Amino acid sequence: GWLMVDCITLTVPAKESALMVVRLTAAGVAARMEMDLETLDDVKTAVYEACYAMTMQKFIPEQLTICFAPGEPFAVKICAEGAWRETAGKVPDLKLCYAVLTTMIPHVKVDMDERKIRCIELHR
Repeated sequence: GWLMVDCITLTVPAKESALMVVRLTAAGVAARMEMDLETLDDVKTAVYEACYAMTMQKFIPEQLTICFAPGEPFAVKICAEGAWRETAGKVPDLKLCYAVLTTMIPHVKVDMDERKIRCIELHR
């Protein structure tokens, strides 16, 4: 289950240009956890990649809401918010998405329906 205790929430436009803010926030939250540098890098990269996957799909939401739960274990939930718009992007390849994310974060859950990724959860 997902716990919202001490959750740090960030909402950004679902655009690639907003993803550096997400990456920097992920780094700041992860740094509070006293992770080693390699783990910290994996966490911020996985969060960035998950958001990137959601901004590059055929249907893109208005915004992404990222909830960081900086506890043991560290968890992040990225969810689509607002109206969806169709783009020239591709329908997401779930296997590829899992393959990329699980190289950095051991536990990944992707909520996808109607060919849209709606939420991605990452747990260490």
